[in-house]
Amino acid sequence: MDPTILAALGNGSAKDFRPSLDYHFEAGGKRMRAAMVVLCCGAAGGRLERAIVPAAAMVVLCCGAAGGRLERAIVPAAVVEMIHNYSLVMDDLIDRGELRRGRPTVRVVLGDSVALLVAMFYREVLDDLIRDCPATDDVRRIAVRAMKEIIDGERLDLLFEQAGREDPYLLKNRIVQPSFDLYLNMVGKKTAALFEAAGQIGAHAASANRHVVRSLGLFGWKAGLAFQIMDDVLDICGHKTGKQQAKDVVEHKLGNAAIIVALRFLSAKKRSELRRILSSERISHKMVSRARAIVGETPAETDCRQIAVRYMEEAKKHLAALKESSYRQELSRLAEEIVARSY
Repeated sequence: MDPTILAALGNGSAKDFRPSLDYHFEAGGKRMRAAMVVLCCGAAGGRLERAIVPAAAMVVLCCGAAGGRLERAIVPAAVVEMIHNYSLVMDDLIDRGELRRGRPTVRVVLGDSVALLVAMFYREVLDDLIRDCPATDDVRRIAVRAMKEIIDGERLDLLFEQAGREDPYLLKNRIVQPSFDLYLNMVGKKTAALFEAAGQIGAHAASANRHVVRSLGLFGWKAGLAFQIMDDVLDICGHKTGKQQAKDVVEHKLGNAAIIVALRFLSAKKRSELRRILSSERISHKMVSRARAIVGETPAETDCRQIAVRYMEEAKKHLAALKESSYRQELSRLAEEIVARSY
């Protein structure tokens, strides 16, 4: 899949711009969404002869090198991976992110203006990839809808910020009393929508019927919710995630599952202290440590992990629509890895 993406990036790009386009992909990543496309295609009856797919995180695409037939899954997987990475570059621009996958972000290395050009090029490459997909019209429709959802999720995510920006729209509409349902609406758009799209696109790559497309979409949706809840837990409570520790605290965000759940258990004094940290214009390392300690005094981590497990189990139920196969088993294991991961 990566060779497919890199080849697409080389189509029409200036020679001296090419290293800038490649930088983000050279850092690797879990490729979990792409793995879901390939596995869903196989589980839905697509021909993935001799493909080796580990349960841990990403697809090892040795099938193509060994002569297997992955044609119907590789380009759709590349589409989903390109959407994901396009959104990450944009997210780092919006959030002024400095670390991604253990390396400086595109904007840090190249500057904000060039990072924006990189993201814009990624978006245009998407059209090239989609054109080469099976079920082109379905893939385009699903991809466009997912990108619109991701954009709206990013908008809601910004509204959860308690300080740090002066944009009139954000100041007017800031969310100061978040419910967990409102949080789920935000992460459903920002994260789960692309997992849903991965399931649906994988099913279309296998020419699956409408019931299977819907079932794999629901599998992806609920797995995506579990993924983001775990991401939030690891952001506040984890270690060595490859990203800035407690990034949501640094970015003044109430829209983190662990923080929202922790607020339920805190005394009025501690709740006020945590909100005061998030509302501070400048958040020091000491304040970040204090925010993590306050959350750690509550059962928030345990509760959030239980919620993530519940969504994971619900996701796996949707696999009952598929025939038993090694790909269905790997999808089940992939869902389990989402909540078992430590990064």
